[in-house]
Amino acid sequence: MVVSRTQITLDEKLDGIADDVASTKATLSEVAKQDKQPSEPRSYASVTAAKTGYRPALHSMAVTLEGNQETADEVLERVKKAVDARGTGLKINKVRKAKNQTVILGCDTREELNKVKQRIESQGEGLIVSNMKNKNPLVILKDVFLPSDDEDITRALHIQNEEIFRDLSQEDRETTIKFKKRTRNPKTAHVIIQVGPVVWRRMTEAGALYLDLQRVRVEDQSPLIQCTKCLAFGHGRKFCTEGADRCSHCGGPHLREKCADFMAGNEPRCCNCSHSRLQNTEHNAFSADCPVRKKWDYLARATTMYV
Repeated sequence: MVVSRTQITLDEKLDGIADDVASTKATLSEVAKQDKQPSEPRSYASVTAAKTGYRPALHSMAVTLEGNQETADEVLERVKKAVDARGTGLKINKVRKAKNQTVILGCDTREELNKVKQRIESQGEGLIVSNMKNKNPLVILKDVFLPSDDEDITRALHIQNEEIFRDLSQEDRETTIKFKKRTRNPKTAHVIIQVGPVVWRRMTEAGALYLDLQRVRVEDQSPLIQCTKCLAFGHGRKFCTEGADRCSHCGGPHLREKCADFMAGNEPRCCNCSHSRLQNTEHNAFSADCPVRKKWDYLARATTMYV
């Protein structure tokens, strides 16, 4: 079986966040039990954000060594020595190694991040610190009638849904159409929009918006990208380096439409879960219930600013 370089990198990252995923799932379960209004639209991120003290996105910074002459492990050791968390009392929520000999640190608050940054800059000789800006969240507008160009959609959203954008600055009101997804109806498309945290919350709580001559459903959209060619996560088809398409039903080197198991009605086998040696593999590789997908989704949302 051919395994993409992206997939190998993922396996290393997943081991370090398994506990966080389990904690997140427990948080979601607890909040869901306390929810007394089941009719209100809720999403992954809105539920996690509703938990007091829980933030899906951390305030992060990247640390590298001048000249990039050491490995990420060696840079991490320099960071640990400079911060001296046990001695200084500084609070770091997350630390992970990234490519290009870079170490990523995440803190719960901007104030705490600044303290850590000042400590590294004063005590970490040769270490270079740069802040990382969290991304704005995404929403998806379902079954929007076409043709509608981006400018018309954006203008209609603001004019017909004034309550969503009321009392917000121009920066907070900004909406950017990222892409459109095809639907079974050739006359409609799902429109994915990037918005600020306040607009995201108001839209997902509303559950529907007016757009031209229709009322469309609006939901939270995961920032996770899954390749439709090799079925791995973290890149799109355009940047895939694999030679052949993989079947989302069995993982073989063919499209699902030509899969003998699929046509025979046999149970699916998720290639991502099989590669990760998980026991539960009986689902399609695009399934929202896929454990590997959920872990990737956690990673993708970790740098998204929901609150």
